[in-house]
Amino acid sequence: MPQPPSSPSEPQRANPTPCDREILDVEPMLRNFGGPGPTVMMLYALFLENADELSRALKERLAAGDLDGVRLAAHSAAGAARTAGAGRVADLFGSVEEAALCGDAAVARRDAAALDRALADVKNLIARI
Repeated sequence: MPQPPSSPSEPQRANPTPCDREILDVEPMLRNFGGPGPTVMMLYALFLENADELSRALKERLAAGDLDGVRLAAHSAAGAARTAGAGRVADLFGSVEEAALCGDAAVARRDAAALDRALADVKNLIARI
């Protein structure tokens, strides 16, 4: 049965919740490391540090017109994001990688521009673990 639309008095979700698996699927990480704890948090912190660094490098290479450098940074970051369960971030890095491989700087720039928001969403979810 369809649900009625939410009323204006009902609060709207401002931020993603830990169950937003498109943004961050924490289940494999928690399962592999026995639940939330110092190891999981250290791994996520390392992922975020590396993802931020690779995102910066990718954007610098993109600004310099170095599509091979863009491709390499995007490839590394996409793999790390997949391992961390950050699906949207992995997809964006993967799209940037593919665009760079095809020589399409416009698509690479478009998807690289979306990385900041996607990484911020992942950071918000990690902070809630």
